[in-house]
Amino acid sequence: MTEYKQVEIEEALQAAEEYEDVHLSVNGIKLDLPNLQSQKLPIELISAVLLVKSETVLSEQDQYKVMATVLAYFQRMRPDFWLNLNKTGNPLGYVAATLKAWATESGIDPKALRSHTS
Repeated sequence: MTEYKQVEIEEALQAAEEYEDVHLSVNGIKLDLPNLQSQKLPIELISAVLLVKSETVLSEQDQYKVMATVLAYFQRMRPDFWLNLNKTGNPLGYVAATLKAWATESGIDPKALRSHTS
């Protein structure tokens, strides 16, 4: 019979600092978003945040990965906002601006979201 080891979370991770949610208004839609530094960040966003925090400046390819993750999050968690993006005429611009504001309000330096050539 196989024996399984129970995985425990370190106390330091359990007692992590709490961060306030981020509140944005984008094209008439009010968004209450989790702080991107929160330990309670939705699993859908963890890969995007790790990617942003791993580099000083993201490559264009990595920027698109982050945008795709954020779009999928909005499609699932905020379909009203996702649908509103289609009506803007510039959905990519709104996603980029929203992500930059979200990062800034979360205390993450949005420099990583600029390309190497900007």
